[in-house]
Amino acid sequence: MIRKQSLDTFAVTAMLVLCSLWALQQIAIKAIIPEVPPFWQSGIRSLGAAIVIAGWFRYARLTWTRGLFWPGLLVGTLFSVEFGLLYVSLGYTDAARAALLLYTAPFVVAIGAHFLMPGERLSIAGWIGIVAAFVGTGLVLQASVSVDSQKFLGDACALGAGILWGLTTLAIRMTGLAQAPASQTLLYQLAVSAVLLTAAAFLFEGPPAMPHSLMAWSSLAYQTVVVAALSFLAWFALIARYSATKLSVFTFLTPLLAALAGIALLGERIDGHHVLALLCIVAGIIVVNIYGHWRAPTGVLQEKA
Repeated sequence: MIRKQSLDTFAVTAMLVLCSLWALQQIAIKAIIPEVPPFWQSGIRSLGAAIVIAGWFRYARLTWTRGLFWPGLLVGTLFSVEFGLLYVSLGYTDAARAALLLYTAPFVVAIGAHFLMPGERLSIAGWIGIVAAFVGTGLVLQASVSVDSQKFLGDACALGAGILWGLTTLAIRMTGLAQAPASQTLLYQLAVSAVLLTAAAFLFEGPPAMPHSLMAWSSLAYQTVVVAALSFLAWFALIARYSATKLSVFTFLTPLLAALAGIALLGERIDGHHVLALLCIVAGIIVVNIYGHWRAPTGVLQEKA
C-alpha cells in the first residue's frame, strides 16, 4: 500500500474521532472507581481487549513474527506498570490532570531517540518544545503539592505512566517488534498486562465483586472494546496509509478534550495554572512533532538507505 504524505478529509475526521475516544477514556475510568477498583478495571480491560485483538489477528490471517518473546515480555511489563499507575492515579487526581501528565510520553520518546537512534536528533526548536513541556509539567505538580498531598500522589502516578508509555515506545522501536505487525505488538502488551494487572488486583484489591450498575458495565465495555481494541486497530490502519508524523500531531487534542470532558461530565475545575500548563504541553507536542528534528541533507539520506 502506498502511504499518502498529505492528510485528506477522511484522515482528519478519523483522528478527531480517535482523539475524542482516547480523551473520554480517563472519564470512563474515574467515573466507576467507587464500584470497580482501578486494578480490576485495568485487568478486565486488558483481558477483554486481548481476546478481541487475537480474534482480529486470526480473522485477518496476519503472520506471527517469531523470536520476539523476550521483547514482547518487556513491552508487556512496561505497559502493565504504565496502565496500573494510570488507573491508580485517577483515584486521587482529576481526569484532566491525569490526561495532561500522561501525554508527556512524546517528550520521553523524543529525548530517548535523540541519544539512542541515529537520524532522530532533536533540533533547537525540538529542545525548546521539550523545555515548554517540562515547564507545563512542573506547573501541574507544583500546584498539586501546595493544595493536596493525595492529588500530588495521583499526579505523580500519572506522570510515571506517561514516562513508561514513552519507554514502551522506545523499546518497541529498538527491538524486532518494530518490524512485526502492529497488532502483534499490541497483543503482547495486552496479554502480559492481563496477567500482571489481574494478579495485582487480587493482591491489592481482593476478589472481584460483580459490577451492578449500567454505568459500570458501559464503562468497562467502552474501555475494553472501543478504546483498547477498535480504536487502536483504526490507528494502525491509518498509519499504514498516511504519514505517522502528521497523524501524531493530532494527539495534542487529547489532553485538551480530556480537560473539557472533565469539566462537562465530572464537574472538575480548571484553574489558571492548569490552563497555562495545558498550553505549554500542547505547544511542546506541536513543536516537537513538526519542527523537532534536524533534517538530514538528501545525499546523506540516500547514503544511509
